[in-house]
Amino acid sequence: MNIKVFKLVSFILLLQIFSVNYLFGLELEQILEEIKNLPIEKINFNLSEKEKLKAIQIFVLPKTQKELEEQMITWKNSGINTLILRVFHNEGDRYHFFIESPLKKGVYFKTKHAPVISDTLGYFIPLAKSYGFKVYAWMTTRYADFNDDLEKVVAYSPNKKIYYNAKGINILSENVQQYLNSLFADLANYPVDGILLQDDLFLRYNEGLDKDTFSKFKHETGINVSPQKLYITNGEENHIKYSEEFWIWRGWKSKKIAEFVGDLKKNLKKINPSLNIVVNLTYEAISHPKGALAWLAHDIEQLKNVSDYFSLMAYHRQIMEELKIDRETSFLYLADMVKKCIQKFPEEPQRILFKLQIKDWKTNEPISDAELLELIKYTKDLDKLSIAIVPYPPEPSPKILKSFFSRI
Repeated sequence: MNIKVFKLVSFILLLQIFSVNYLFGLELEQILEEIKNLPIEKINFNLSEKEKLKAIQIFVLPKTQKELEEQMITWKNSGINTLILRVFHNEGDRYHFFIESPLKKGVYFKTKHAPVISDTLGYFIPLAKSYGFKVYAWMTTRYADFNDDLEKVVAYSPNKKIYYNAKGINILSENVQQYLNSLFADLANYPVDGILLQDDLFLRYNEGLDKDTFSKFKHETGINVSPQKLYITNGEENHIKYSEEFWIWRGWKSKKIAEFVGDLKKNLKKINPSLNIVVNLTYEAISHPKGALAWLAHDIEQLKNVSDYFSLMAYHRQIMEELKIDRETSFLYLADMVKKCIQKFPEEPQRILFKLQIKDWKTNEPISDAELLELIKYTKDLDKLSIAIVPYPPEPSPKILKSFFSRI
């Protein structure tokens, strides 16, 4: 059943029950009991659906407001309705507006929980809203390592058989989660329409192997694991196999990540009720779910009911390199991903924000219009999903912008 029809029928049935029972003077408890016995799986009073996003993801803002407003006019005329702005700064990143700052890392919004480079978000929102755009703040999680007292990610090398600290903070730690909730609460105080969680919300196959996490896992599952029980090397340095316990371990971790996202969303919506949460996922989340679970502890099924949108990084040049395939095969791969997205979310396919790259990550060169138009030709059902083009800059041609966004 179409979700709009389903919700409308649910609502009408409820009205009928209340009106009929009111006439006969039944008690509230009896009315509620009848509602529970309705032949409908779930009653939903929320008749709204997720909006289809037509977005551009902004890595760096231009030098002047004049340049920015000129870009906004172009974007608006092309059909874009959402601007996703980077609000974190890692060492080596370019600064918004090309400002100079003594800070090597920090954020672009007001907070007491991280170094503040500038309140760029506070400036950006009213300007973007004046042109009718929705604004999504793009924020880091695991790499928000602005507090040296927070627990680091503990990793293990199956080959060298040693533990070491990996990059970032341990997202399974209660202290880290409390810190991130406080940091994101300051972000939610802005009138943003949503927050895109950076693609660092993951744990690789050999990460998150600290004593506290082992202890929690044993407490909840009754299973006692160790690196020796998770990885099978057989003396082969470059070939690691996974045990049965490994898959239970990874499933538990993916569940914990989903629980964190759910708790974060719940807390932030208390501050900003209309806020949407978007989780960044790699292309394997749709095309190779078992691989996504093994490599990153990502499981879209676990996240399905806690995240409002899913930002799927469907970068064809990256896919070509990683899978050793040619361009045409990568386009067919994307077309199959679009099909799987629609199958995964048949009622609300627009919850998938399908992100397409317009720049080569290695050469930093813009991808040609001809190549992007060919990509569009192969992905015929893309109009059913939300779309984002990544990144700005460079500025895609008006022809490309309209080709992407006029069809959705």
